[in-house]
Amino acid sequence: MQMFRVPSGIHGEVRMANRPEHWIPYTTKMQSDFDEPVSRTRTTVVFRSGRWLLRVKRHDVQLYNGIRWIRMK
Repeated sequence: MQMFRVPSGIHGEVRMANRPEHWIPYTTKMQSDFDEPVSRTRTTVVFRSGRWLLRVKRHDVQLYNGIRWIRMK
């Protein structure tokens, strides 16, 4: 299982999982770790935290490769 990290101060968008049309601009306040993304596209990654979805750009996400954290490309 891979681990993903979104550092603090990253600009992204959030929405409630049951409201697909309402993305709200958001800046992360603290570092967040996730097990797996809900979806990945060429430009964005979506993570789920409880009933919230967080969408950020791929280059803002760090991936743990077993030794160190590296930035997704």
